Amino acid sequence: MFSLLSAPMLYGLVCVPALGFIYGLFPKLLNEQGGTRHVPLLLATELLQFMILFLCGYVVARLAPGRIWLHVALAIALMLLIGVSVQLSFWDAVPLWHHLVFFASIIIGISAGAYVRVRQLGAA
Repeated sequence: MFSLLSAPMLYGLVCVPALGFIYGLFPKLLNEQGGTRHVPLLLATELLQFMILFLCGYVVARLAPGRIWLHVALAIALMLLIGVSVQLSFWDAVPLWHHLVFFASIIIGISAGAYVRVRQLGAA
């Protein structure tokens, strides 16, 4: 169970403050809703999110007591549920592509991080 919760906990503890710090460096690029349409800032956001999601996948696979891919799939589902609810709260604050890339990053990033851990175990 802890392996499933590790993804949103790690993301919340690392990525959310990091994004707050980065966005704080560029307050003039933010809109009233706290988002931005500045493409370089959005790309930096996507890159940071992907790296943290990759780490989340690795940690989920590391902590999974067995059936790693089941834990990874459930962690992805949980992150997508949380991600959709958060993205809906500021849907108009950023371009549509940002939301789509974020959802894809959850699936790909967590899976890729878990795959690295599985390869380390020699179980791929």
